[in-house]
Amino acid sequence: MSIRAAQTAALSALQSSQAGIAVSSNNIANASVEGYTTKSASLASNVNGGAAVGVSVTSVGSTVDIYLIKAINESASESGYASVFADPLELVASNFGTVGDDDAISTLITDLETSIASLAASADSQSAKSLALTDAQQIATELNDLSDSVQDQRSAADQSIEDTVDQINTLLTEIQNYNDQLSGTDGTTLSSSELEDARSVAVQKLSELVDISYYTSGSNQTQIYIGGTLVVGSQVQQLEYNAVGAVNADTSFGEITVNGNSIMDDVSGGELGGLIDLRDETLPDIQAELDNLAVTLMDSINAVINLGTSFPGASELNSSETTDLTDAVAGTGTVRFAATDEDGNAVEILDIDLTTVATVQDIVDQINASTNMTATVNADGTLTIASSDDDYGVSIVNMDAEIGADALGFSDYFGLNDMFTGTGADDISVNADWLADSSLVPTGAGSDDAALAVGDSVISSGSSDVAEALAEVFDTNVSFDSAGNLGSTKTTLSDYASEILSDVAQQASSAETKASVAETAYSDLVESFSNQYGVNTDEEALTLANLESAYEAAAAILEITQSLMDTLLEAVR
Repeated sequence: MSIRAAQTAALSALQSSQAGIAVSSNNIANASVEGYTTKSASLASNVNGGAAVGVSVTSVGSTVDIYLIKAINESASESGYASVFADPLELVASNFGTVGDDDAISTLITDLETSIASLAASADSQSAKSLALTDAQQIATELNDLSDSVQDQRSAADQSIEDTVDQINTLLTEIQNYNDQLSGTDGTTLSSSELEDARSVAVQKLSELVDISYYTSGSNQTQIYIGGTLVVGSQVQQLEYNAVGAVNADTSFGEITVNGNSIMDDVSGGELGGLIDLRDETLPDIQAELDNLAVTLMDSINAVINLGTSFPGASELNSSETTDLTDAVAGTGTVRFAATDEDGNAVEILDIDLTTVATVQDIVDQINASTNMTATVNADGTLTIASSDDDYGVSIVNMDAEIGADALGFSDYFGLNDMFTGTGADDISVNADWLADSSLVPTGAGSDDAALAVGDSVISSGSSDVAEALAEVFDTNVSFDSAGNLGSTKTTLSDYASEILSDVAQQASSAETKASVAETAYSDLVESFSNQYGVNTDEEALTLANLESAYEAAAAILEITQSLMDTLLEAVR
């Protein structure tokens, strides 16, 4: 090899060592930077006349497994999805309590059963009536509170959806900015390779928030899709969503849109997909279970207690169901209306054959034709049946009346003696008139004797047949429709409440387990990527030392060849 060739080779070695030193130094400096991958300089032989005359740096960068990156992003989406359920469900479960707790809904129902049994044994006891009403009120309050806890978490999830959309938009803009900087590059320089790392981190963070699909074009532009909607292409297409604020069981939520078009069907996975499912499926399922319990509890108890009448009769009965004078009434059998004195004796008796009735107006007209009773339908749809004399009360005796497809008793159909009112767990309440005056609680049924005459007893103090029947409701297997995670079943009211508590507790536990498993799988993949492509400072330090040695060796060769050249030149002179 000629001296000149040796000098050229040494110079290229010097330059490539210098480039390697710069790359290794940069690796060590960025070792703690999230997503930074180890860079290396690629070398190629310089050939002249078929002979190698040194090396040159062809590119600087890193080569990573795109399938591993894809697996990491998919795992990020799964982990993000699972992560949103654990805390809200744990909060709900803590509010619901566990079976056996003194304030658990199942225990409160058992408490009401006990107080109703005591009432059946002492039907004329005002303290027994007050205790039963207190226990009933505790059930209603607990169901209200449980419903509120579910809706509070739905509201929190809805707000988190808005916040997550904002985070997604920030990342979309960040990715677009990286695209702009990388436009036309091929990732073979140190700066472009570092930008690609940063963009990859942004894509990974975006995957945690929402399931995406993506690909990088030949011009080094990463396009992002949410479902079939392009959100990063030549420009960013931002998502739009506004939380609704206060939330209840009937709240309707807006759509997540891009350019005014809904992408709700495209959203899946990630925190955003999890939050939507939490708000629209998981929590509503729990609400459905609560509503199922509340409605079945109301229907079961009201059906029985509406067969009774208070002693003495109430001066006014107001329906909990709304109606209109023109509403059709399809009924059979006979219902008895009796005006009673303070001793429960009949002052006036009105028996109405429901087969002669076509509308609510017909019932109102027949009652108003009596001497001592009136009926009105108020502007709010409340049917009021009252005595026309302050000294008298009104007692309703169902006889054999059946109204509607469910064959309800007359009082039950209109809700004239309901213990519980409401439409579900969020608004169930106890009859306000009874809370104000516990003597209005019906414990016995009025006389259905066909020969009953004025002056005869309609209802007597201490009548307990209705209270006894009501006590039996709690020991009877009641039919429940399927709701939430609970299928249709026949069980007691208390046992169904226990099933709800168990279901919520199981969901909370399962959510925590799924979140932990998904997070571990995600972390393992990230760790695997880091171990494979992250910076090992010990290895880089060793590489740096070797490169410095190579640099010194190349420099020494240059010095020697320069000395030889100088000697040859002196000889020529």
